[in-house]
Amino acid sequence: MEQKLNLESLAKLSDDELLRGLSELLQKSRRVESELVAHIGEVDARRLYAEKSSSSMFVYCVEVLNLSEAEAYLRINVARAARKHTMLLEMLADGRLHLSGIAKLAQHLTEDNRDTVLARASGKSKRQIDELVAE
Repeated sequence: MEQKLNLESLAKLSDDELLRGLSELLQKSRRVESELVAHIGEVDARRLYAEKSSSSMFVYCVEVLNLSEAEAYLRINVARAARKHTMLLEMLADGRLHLSGIAKLAQHLTEDNRDTVLARASGKSKRQIDELVAE
């Protein structure tokens, strides 16, 4: 059963309760995002989008899943990278890396450098990852 968001109930929370709730929701969101990306990767690998009359995974994400073009592009890139480097899903789920950071790093990751690169990128902002990529 889907829970309806009640803004009035949020206003009644103490500061500590509100901050704790925010942190818990962010953790859940990261786990769900990781699962979503994993599903996109598997649908892409199996080319299941074609069964839904979509010419590509991108078209499927935009026209069937109703993602924006930017959301689709980002998640597809991350999904494809995660199929090569499975630890990316765990890092996304636990918050060590974000979608934008993974997308920036994806084309530069190899089996030889990924441990070092991902360790250096862990916990970094998009700007900091841009600087890392520029090195």
